[in-house]
Amino acid sequence: MTGLAETMAALPDRFQPKMAGNLAATIQFEFTGDDGSRWWLRIAGGHCTFGPGDAPEPDATVTMSAAEFVGINDGTVRAPDVFWSGRIDIEGSVDVVLALPPIMQW
Repeated sequence: MTGLAETMAALPDRFQPKMAGNLAATIQFEFTGDDGSRWWLRIAGGHCTFGPGDAPEPDATVTMSAAEFVGINDGTVRAPDVFWSGRIDIEGSVDVVLALPPIMQW
């Protein structure tokens, strides 16, 4: 089973620049549960970067279970199911967060 740090490190490999187009956004993640921590993800200029901690002035903040985020990335959890069941909280631009599944192959 892959942990959260390994999942975050794999995001640039999942990133689809053509799907991102000219999107420029920063998403702050607040993961809960056993592997809970704070991470940021930035998509801009055809690149995807990430890091631990807090992002200054994120476009959106996503709060969700670390285990479910790992599951979305390993294919055991469907992103739409998490969204529509209310197991994710989004503050800020919901549109930016909804753009992520095709960009990140979720």
